[in-house]
Amino acid sequence: MILEARQLAGSLGTSLALLAAAPVAWGQSLLDTELRLAPQFVQYQVHAPADETITELAVPVFVAIPAGPRLGFDVGTAYARVQATSGSTRSEISGLTDTQIRGSYTFGGDFVILTAGVSLPTGRRSVTLDQLLAAGRIGNDFLDFPVSNMGTGLAATGGVAVARPVGAWSVGAGLSARRSRAYEPFDVAGQTFRYQPGNEWRGRIGVDRPIAAGRLALGLTYAAFGREDAGGSAYNTGDRVIAQGALTGLVGAADYTIAAYNLFRAPGEYASGDRAGRENIANLFLSLGVDAFGTVVEPSLELRHWIQHVLPTQGSSETERTQSSRLATLGVRVRARVAGLTLYPSAGYTMFGRLAAEDEQGRPTSADLTGYRVGLVVRAAP
Repeated sequence: MILEARQLAGSLGTSLALLAAAPVAWGQSLLDTELRLAPQFVQYQVHAPADETITELAVPVFVAIPAGPRLGFDVGTAYARVQATSGSTRSEISGLTDTQIRGSYTFGGDFVILTAGVSLPTGRRSVTLDQLLAAGRIGNDFLDFPVSNMGTGLAATGGVAVARPVGAWSVGAGLSARRSRAYEPFDVAGQTFRYQPGNEWRGRIGVDRPIAAGRLALGLTYAAFGREDAGGSAYNTGDRVIAQGALTGLVGAADYTIAAYNLFRAPGEYASGDRAGRENIANLFLSLGVDAFGTVVEPSLELRHWIQHVLPTQGSSETERTQSSRLATLGVRVRARVAGLTLYPSAGYTMFGRLAAEDEQGRPTSADLTGYRVGLVVRAAP
């Protein structure tokens, strides 16, 4: 059985540009509306002793709608279909996810941005016992599925960001808060289980500057979470610190990108009262864009490492220990223009991977991990 990651709330794909100063570049009218479609198919196979296969087809859709030079809205949702098999057990879940609606207003000489958003419960926030395996596996942040949950109920978010130039640098900072309503995560006949997510607060700082023919961007996010309530038991999953960095430039006539992030989750507490150990996920991404076949081809290498500090449960004879998982993925992306659309087809293969697991006696071990992903980003803009 795979030792699942605890929920590490928050997107790792947060744009450093938003942290580091660039004002939102909204168009002037509805004619500047931009549409992005990004279908992806991901499969991971966890070999013996786990013997699991997890697949996800995800079709995210995002629309940016300008309402003037300073005000804009964006709407995003996705369709996802997930299958997970573990031995003779097969689990499947599919449907729309929650719909995210956000508005942004820029003022004060383009140095202050106010944002407000709402997450509408259009997704499947309650799962049956048959769907539990599939819904739980995509929440593993180490494997990084494009859709990590099918729905979490109604929520509202508000924030403010400030950005200013300081010499050659752009410096930005932001604060945001999220409040979620309670919902029932399990659809079990004759049973009621209420889950109230804790409030979330985030603080972000970021800097960027041009370097030679490229750019350097650095960001740091601190996410604090209030106590959550699961069926009357309060607990805390631990605060998070996310460090991000990206460097772009030229090597001869080729574009390069070096990007990295590190997510640290502090110790927390489970609803049972047991302590939750700390975790750390580090990721390094390298790519090189070269002109070939009349377009730009970008081969890439991604390395990821996950360390978990596992604490013994109450009354058990287990000892405190540390376990790790790792993977290496080779990928390629191509950029093309077709019929006025910008297309980014991509593919990746996880050739080397080890995932922390348990054997049939429940003893800690690790399993070989392989996988692949294919995707296509379609961008339609004036």
